[in-house]
Amino acid sequence: SCHGDNNIYTGLDVLRTDRSMVFYEKKENLSKLWDILAVYAWIDKEVGYCQGMSDLCSPMIVLLNDEADAFWCFERLMRRLRGNFRCTQQSVGVENQLQHLASIIQVLDPKLHDHLETLGGGDYLFAFRMFMVLFRRELSFGDSLYLWEMMWALEYDPDMFSTYEESGPATDRSAQGYKPRVKSTRQFGKYERANMKSATNGVDGPVPISVFLVASVLKENSQKLLQEARGLDDIIRILNNVNGNLDAKKACAGALKLHAKYLRKMQGKKA
Repeated sequence: SCHGDNNIYTGLDVLRTDRSMVFYEKKENLSKLWDILAVYAWIDKEVGYCQGMSDLCSPMIVLLNDEADAFWCFERLMRRLRGNFRCTQQSVGVENQLQHLASIIQVLDPKLHDHLETLGGGDYLFAFRMFMVLFRRELSFGDSLYLWEMMWALEYDPDMFSTYEESGPATDRSAQGYKPRVKSTRQFGKYERANMKSATNGVDGPVPISVFLVASVLKENSQKLLQEARGLDDIIRILNNVNGNLDAKKACAGALKLHAKYLRKMQGKKA
């Protein structure tokens, strides 16, 4: 849910975030999390504070001693992810990613897709949280940081950083007609090089690696979902059992395999 800069909801989320960590037994560390989220909500009035931001902010505070450094790291992260938190009564910020996920599962595991659709999960909203907080709930603290680094290493493009500097926290890159200056595929990570080589990007641009990561979780649990899920509650229960148990390295390897398989199938359709 998006709450604007509502201090009540911010405070509740601060108290719930990473509560098993000794780090947050100190009130001053909880205060840092509160301060950073409150200031961010103040500078980004369009999006404000939304549930889930505390999960994204927490690692910055744990890793960095300086509150100001943690804030600017979080603010830069939000320049990349803030679109996920743009929610209206008609749509959610991760809607495009959910649609990509549906298309990918339909191609790679049509039996699972049909089963989910029959159960009323064809919109894939049950995967909403994975996209919003980038697997913070599904992974241990250390594994979630490993996954984040792997995700952006696989997509790496040096131009993205200068773009964030130019665009500011409350602007949309696509609205500015941003076009990366591509000189060589070597400036991209393994995932993006495969995208460029296949030239299968849709009209909305390349599918984020996060979509294939979620797809790998669904594929890993495909048999369980097919055999045990008889309704949306069962889908959510099965996926909730993944919480804290997902292996980041395995998920990354699975995502890359699914991506390669998806590209091959799409190329085959074109041929």
